Parts: sequence; C-alpha cells; structure tokens
Amino acid sequence: MRTVWFGFCLGTLVCASCAAPAPRVEAVSTYGQPAGYYPGRGDDFVTTPELTAWLAKNQAGIDEIQHRIVEISEGIRAPGCIGEDKSTCVATLAQKLAITDKYVLKDMNIFAETKYDVNGKPVNGSKITFDGFAPNAKGDYARRHTTFILTLEPGGRVSGMEAHLPKDPTFARTQDEYDATDVYETVSAVTAKTCPTLSRAEVAKWVENTIMPNSRFGPKKHWEDEGRVSATDRFSRKTTLCGRTFQFHSVWGKQQVGFQSEPFGGMSIEIQ
Repeated sequence: MRTVWFGFCLGTLVCASCAAPAPRVEAVSTYGQPAGYYPGRGDDFVTTPELTAWLAKNQAGIDEIQHRIVEISEGIRAPGCIGEDKSTCVATLAQKLAITDKYVLKDMNIFAETKYDVNGKPVNGSKITFDGFAPNAKGDYARRHTTFILTLEPGGRVSGMEAHLPKDPTFARTQDEYDATDVYETVSAVTAKTCPTLSRAEVAKWVENTIMPNSRFGPKKHWEDEGRVSATDRFSRKTTLCGRTFQFHSVWGKQQVGFQSEPFGGMSIEIQ
C-alpha cells in the first residue's frame, strides 16, 4: 500500500501556522494483491465519502461474493460463469485473479442500479465490467490487467463474456511469453467446472496449435479519427474447450497524426 499525505492550511481563520500534523489517507491499489475480490477499487483509489457510501450500500452483495469465493475454493460450490449469476462468475474469476470493479462506473459496475426509460424499459444493466489483475505481481508486471465484460440475461444469468487481455498471445511462442498474456487465468477459470486440472502448458499449446492456425485476417480498414487510422482484424474460428466456446479476436493498426505514427492493438476473447 502507498500512503498519501496531504495537508491544508486555513491561515489566520483557524490558526497562526500550519504546524499541526497533516491527516493521513490510505491509498490502496489492487496491483500486487492476492487473488480475490476488491470491491470498488478500480486500479487505484483513495477512500472518499462516495466510495464509503457505495460499499455500505452494496455490503450484502459484496459479502455474498466473498462467501462464494470461499465456497468455491473449498469445493462446496461449483465454479462457473456462463449460465450462472454474476456473483458466482465474479467469485469464479477471483480464484485466479485479483478482481476489482470501479464504483465510479455507476451504470456498469458489478452493483450498477438499473435505470429505465419513459416507457419502463431498462436502459442499462445488461452489461457489467470489471478488471482482473495478475495475483501477487510486482513492479510494472503488477499493473497489467484483463478487462471483463459480462452480458446478463433479464433474470441476471451470464449469457456471454468478453475478456480483453493485457497482451496479445498472437506473438507468444514460449511458455513464459504465453504466461505474460494472462490467457491461462481466463481460460482456466471459466472451464474449471469441467476441467479443474487444466494446466498452463495445456492452454498455451491449445492456443498455439488450435486457435492460431484456424484464425483468418479480415480486410484492412481505414478511417479518419483525429488523424488517419488503419487497422487489420484477425478472427479465430469458434472453438470448444472443456464445454465452453471461445473466439479470439485481434486488432492491430496505427494512427497517423501529422508526421507521427502511433501503433495500437490487442486481443479479446468472446466466451459462450
């Protein structure tokens, strides 16, 4: 944890000097934490009245997720995401990653309140998003994370998932390079019910020998957005592993602004 010191001086309205000790506020990061659920934090936060109120309001739901994390780890509850409710899905992913959501994303955090239009139809609540950090990581390694987007049915069950990896495994060849993408954490978590002993080597070989050879490039696209942008997509075939269906999608491109060219790219996985 990092400690943020801050102080303020009210001048002669309060005191003749600012010699009094400055109050201290804890700034807690999800970086480097063990696997688990860290509600509302995002990637870094300082406790605020808004966060405190959000935690208090959603304490029952937070406690339920923490309870399910223990149940799954002890074998009392089966893990799973697709077809399960969001609490079980978050608890399942929290077996492998340090999971956190952002309380400031009021319409898309794990406990987002559903809003309705003038006709009574919900305008949000069908998707929630949160991040998963590599557990116990240090240095720059700790800052990478997978962003998850869950699609929810009206009854609250998870019908689909997207996982935006921190590093594209397209360019990985060695086991260490695959491990650096966090593809194992996502794949192993969502298949844990049917393949509880799936190993890092098995996931890497599956991506290398099954996903990559069955991927195709789409046409190169160009558009204008604060400069000229060009990008290329690469999609894998939908492939089943341990009862779940995966499709890998990469995009690479560059944005030309004046004389400067900035590359961009990444990979997401759609899971059903």
